[in-house]
Amino acid sequence: MVTGCSTPSSVGGTPGPTSTSSAGALPPGTPNVANPLDTTAFQKTPCSVLAATQLQQLTISAAGQPDLTDALGPVCHWHDKDGPSKMNLTVYIVTAGQGLSGPYSQKANYPVFEPQQDIGGYPALIAMTDDARPQGDCQIGIGVSNKQEITVEGQLKTGADKSPDMSNPCPRVRAVAEAVIATIKAGK
Repeated sequence: MVTGCSTPSSVGGTPGPTSTSSAGALPPGTPNVANPLDTTAFQKTPCSVLAATQLQQLTISAAGQPDLTDALGPVCHWHDKDGPSKMNLTVYIVTAGQGLSGPYSQKANYPVFEPQQDIGGYPALIAMTDDARPQGDCQIGIGVSNKQEITVEGQLKTGADKSPDMSNPCPRVRAVAEAVIATIKAGK
């Protein structure tokens, strides 16, 4: 997981060291993803995780910029800090990791470690080495399988023309994460 923020309303997922047959034992407390999502199609076109109608609803006017060379896996960036959303947005399809097992196994290394309410039926987590929420930055990781996660990061505009929710960015980032998971679940 990269880093993130928010205040949990409840812990999601199925906790415990159980695992699916395709994964080894999960670290204690790691939610098991019983129904993995297939992200294969989105790995080729990572900006397709948000449809045009979703981007419009989120007031993101910038075109997505894909990056298929990131070490973590396919990424899409929307640079819209000066646009109507006043937010730069990044969605990582993290294929080079351990899903949520990584942060759960290294829980002590994260000063901010906040399991979140499930997003679209999938466990979510904020694990931050630095709490950047007051500066308008929030990242939420969603376990889409026991070995893979989607990380959604929003960086809200600061300064004189700051975003009105700059000091509490996580609800908006969560709304983006919900849209991303809905798109992947629909397979389009």
